[in-house]
Amino acid sequence: MKIKSSLLLLLSLLIFSCENKQERIADSDKAAKHNDSVFAVLNQNWKFPIPPVSPKVQSHINRWQEWRFFNQELQQKPKSTLNAFRLKSKTLTVKGNMLSQNIPGIFSKPAVKSRISTLNTKLKSLETYISLEYIPTKKVIPLIKEISEEVISIQNQMNEIIIKSEIPKEEGELIMLQALDTTRHARREVQELKDKEAEKTSTPEDHKRTPLNR
Repeated sequence: MKIKSSLLLLLSLLIFSCENKQERIADSDKAAKHNDSVFAVLNQNWKFPIPPVSPKVQSHINRWQEWRFFNQELQQKPKSTLNAFRLKSKTLTVKGNMLSQNIPGIFSKPAVKSRISTLNTKLKSLETYISLEYIPTKKVIPLIKEISEEVISIQNQMNEIIIKSEIPKEEGELIMLQALDTTRHARREVQELKDKEAEKTSTPEDHKRTPLNR
């Protein structure tokens, strides 16, 4: 009786073990198919079409290495596996955080810094989603497009700063400034004439007089 019970118990364990193994295999196959599908979607949509900056902007960012390194990293597409995309997203987050360093003086403005901050927020979100076991592609794909838009927004803001810095003073402002200069000059000439007249009419005794304290 004991032998039969032991055999039944052993048989039950074998059956349970086989069922678990089959479930693990099925889960593994399901995960592999999901990963292949996700990789295909990321591989197709991982595009950052960033136009080049204007020559005048480029002349100011030539020494901004953090910006150059970030854009180089952005344009290097991951290959082979999902882990490559995970590693890429982490690297982009790190290099994005470094953009706030060594910003060229002309572009070190709140408008540029706020856009860099927004870009970093989206990069961090991308890293968070891609690091998940089951990557939500419906959230990742829009983020990829938004990151491109944020980079372009930073470039446009830098270009706007250059344009504004080159706008000459309005003609009316120049005329007003010239008029003010003429008035000041005329006042100085009048005062100089008064001083000369006062010196001519003054007597030696006037120089000896001292003003009374009131």
